[in-house]
Amino acid sequence: MAKEIVARVQELREAITEHNERYYNQDAPSVSDAQYDDLVKELRGLEEAYPELKTPDSPTFTVGATPTGQFQPVEHRIPMMSLDNAFNRSELLSWHDRVLRFGEISQVELNLELKIDGLAISLLYVNGKYLKGATRGNGRVGEDVTLNVETVKVIPKELEGLTDFANEVEVRGEIYLPIQAFEDINNQREADGLPLFANPRNSAAGSLRQKNPKITATRPLSFWSYQLGYISGIEMPLSHGESLDWLQSKGFPVEGHRRVVGTIDEALAFIGDIEKKRHDLDFEIDGVVLKVNDLDLQNKIGATSHAPRWAIAYKFPPEERQTLLKEIKVSVGKTGRITPFAELDPVKVSGSLVSRASLHNYGQIVEKDLRPGDTVIIRKAGDVIPEVVRPILELRPKGLKAFDFPNKCPSCQSELVKFQDVADIYCPNSKCPEQLIQRLAYFCSRTALDIEGLSEKRLEVLIENHLLKDVADLYSLDSEKIKQIRGFGDKGITSILDLIEKSKQSPFSRVLV
Repeated sequence: MAKEIVARVQELREAITEHNERYYNQDAPSVSDAQYDDLVKELRGLEEAYPELKTPDSPTFTVGATPTGQFQPVEHRIPMMSLDNAFNRSELLSWHDRVLRFGEISQVELNLELKIDGLAISLLYVNGKYLKGATRGNGRVGEDVTLNVETVKVIPKELEGLTDFANEVEVRGEIYLPIQAFEDINNQREADGLPLFANPRNSAAGSLRQKNPKITATRPLSFWSYQLGYISGIEMPLSHGESLDWLQSKGFPVEGHRRVVGTIDEALAFIGDIEKKRHDLDFEIDGVVLKVNDLDLQNKIGATSHAPRWAIAYKFPPEERQTLLKEIKVSVGKTGRITPFAELDPVKVSGSLVSRASLHNYGQIVEKDLRPGDTVIIRKAGDVIPEVVRPILELRPKGLKAFDFPNKCPSCQSELVKFQDVADIYCPNSKCPEQLIQRLAYFCSRTALDIEGLSEKRLEVLIENHLLKDVADLYSLDSEKIKQIRGFGDKGITSILDLIEKSKQSPFSRVLV
C-alpha cells in the first residue's frame, strides 16, 4: 500500500474530526455542509478500498463530537445516531432498495418529515414531569442543558395523563431559531458592536449552550419533536407516525408537513413539492427525512455504527442566484493570512440577503477566472456559507481586466509573501494592527476564553487609544482610562472587566486554542 494513501486517510480523519469539533461544540463551522460531505465520502471510499485502514475511532464510525466538558455529561440509554445522506434521486433509490433487501420485503411504508436545521436534543420525563435535557454530543454521551431547555416555552414541562403512575419517556427533537427571530437578534448584535451569528442553526446552538440560562431565555428558541427514544411504563406505538401522533397529543410541537406514503415515487414527489416551498417557511430546512414507518421493521433492518439503515436524509441542492461582482477586496487574519472576498450587488439567496462572499485564496480567483465587473453565479454552500460558483463568461464586458492581487498588506503596508507549494499569501509582520485585532478577537471568542462584549470594533478602539498592544494587555486594562473613550459605559466596562477576571480561571487548553 502506498504511503500516500495512509497519509491521506490520516489527513482526512484529522480534518473531519476538527470540523466536527467546530460544528458541534464551537457552533462555528469553517466549511460548508457540501465540502464536509465530500471529505466524508472520500474517507469512506478509501476505507472501503483498503479495509485494513479501518479503525473504530475513525469519524466514519462515530457521531458528532466529544462533549467539551463545560457541561455535565449525560449518557444516552439509546444512542442518538446521525443520518446518512442522499444528494440525488439515484442515491435515494439505492437506499430504498437496501431497505427492501434488509427487511426482506417487496414494498415499504415511509414516513416523511422536514429536515429541520437546528440542534438535536433529548428530553427525559419521569412520571410525566420534565427532568433532564441533553445534547446529542458524540451520540453516546451528550451535555446536560436541562436549565437552558426549561427556557424554551413550547416544550411542555408536564405530560397530561402520565403523572399518577411510574413511567419514563424520552423525547427527541430539534431546537431551532425562527428566521425572523434570527434576523432580529443579529440586528441587535450589530447595533451593540457584537459579532453576528452566521445562521439560525449556529445561533440556536450557541443560545442553548450558554452557561447562563438567563441569556438563553432572551432568545426565542422553538422546538419540533421527531421521535420517541427510551420509554418504560407505557405502551410503545406500532408505527413512527403513531408515535408522532402520541407526542402531539401530549403537547409536543410536531411539524405539520409530515406525511406517510406507500411508494418511493410518492416520496420523490413530496420532496419536489417541499423544495419549491422551503423558502416560504419561517424556519430553515435543508432537506427531507425518510423513515421506515413500521417500528418492528425498523428493528429488523437495524443500523450501522453511526446511522440507522431504516432512515435517510435527502439533502436539497444549494439554491443559485445571479448577481454582479462589484469588487474584490482582501482581509488580514490572525495569522497574517490574506483572504480575498467578493463585494456583490445584494441578492436574496436561500432566504437571506447576500452582499459578500469569501474567495478563500488567490488560487481560487485564478482558477475560476473571477474579475471585478463580472456577472457571477452565487449560492450558499450547504445553505449556510455564501460562495461564488463561477462567472457568466457570455455576459463579461469586453476588455474586463483580471484581478491584480495586492503586493502589500492593506493594514500595515508590509510586502506580502507567498511560500512555495502553499496557496495562501501572508503578511509577515507580527505587529500588523489588523493581525492584532483578529488575534485578540479570537482570544476573546467563545472558542477560547469567552469574554463577551469585546467585539472587533471595541478592540480596534482600544488599540487605537494605545490601551492594547498584545493579549497580555487585556489583564491590565484600567477602567478609568476606558471611561474616557466614547461608547464605553460604566456598566459595560464593569461587565467586560469581570469577564476578563473570570477568564483567568479557564483551563490552559482554552488558552492554547
